[in-house]
Amino acid sequence: METININLTNGYSIKSLCADDFNIVKELCEKCSDYYLLIEGVLPSKKDVDEIFIDLPPNKSYEDKYVLGIFKYDELAGIVDIVRDFPDAGEWMLGLMLIKIDERGNGLGRNVHRALSEWASNLGAKSFRIGVVIDNHKAMKFWSNLGYKKIKEVDMEFTAKKHTVNVMRLQLDE
Repeated sequence: METININLTNGYSIKSLCADDFNIVKELCEKCSDYYLLIEGVLPSKKDVDEIFIDLPPNKSYEDKYVLGIFKYDELAGIVDIVRDFPDAGEWMLGLMLIKIDERGNGLGRNVHRALSEWASNLGAKSFRIGVVIDNHKAMKFWSNLGYKKIKEVDMEFTAKKHTVNVMRLQLDE
């Protein structure tokens, strides 16, 4: 898999992560315990961190998966998990975008999304797809404000909770 290194503004960048980065990702997940409690119903575990690096949808390989770190200088401020061409060619699945609490609300998520949209479009992506738990009101507002539209609803079981998830899509080529 190619190494990703995208410079943003104000000392932020997006860089490829690998299994060697497990400890810094674990620390980030622990700092984002509010997300895990809302979605999973429990604090993040080693299994949750492992899944960021190893979970794949059906019929996809690790060549299709990007685990990216959002860095503020040398400190991990967030992560993004993307799978290209899923569920169909040209549609890329954003499996997770997790940003530290003290980095939220400052435009970082929007800037990261803009940079990733441009990067993915250059690699052939026509749309992004994401699943958003409807109880995660801030995330619903964030993704809707970026232009994502609901295409369907699914019920999902998480570690200790059940949720309705809105599957949403954003056309990148408009």
